[in-house]
Amino acid sequence: MFQNIDARSLKAITKDDCEEKNVSLKSEHSYKYKYFFFRQTNHKKVKRIDKVVDENGKEIIKITMKSTESGDEYNFRKFHRLVIIGKEIQEVIYVIGQENGKVITYNFCGEKINTLNMKADDLLEKYRF
Repeated sequence: MFQNIDARSLKAITKDDCEEKNVSLKSEHSYKYKYFFFRQTNHKKVKRIDKVVDENGKEIIKITMKSTESGDEYNFRKFHRLVIIGKEIQEVIYVIGQENGKVITYNFCGEKINTLNMKADDLLEKYRF
């Protein structure tokens, strides 16, 4: 019965200077070899960290993708990467074995704008990592 009339008229709070920011994408890799009876094998765990950083060095978004590598073979269960396209930061998520993935869109302040579900084939073809 009681409704907050003031809450209906509120708009989403966004910062005006988000589009004017200069941001950059930084990627870091770390490798850790697997051992078998105190001997190093050809298998290794790979951790990739993608960060979006503004001109002051402040982190806006940070994600991690874990995978394994054995010789020439590179396997991952969850494909998780960041891309900067135009005035948006797009986070691409795809789990192996599922037919759909999703793209989450952020502005340069790190505020979530939109979520889009896409077919896996279209997703991998569009972004071509």
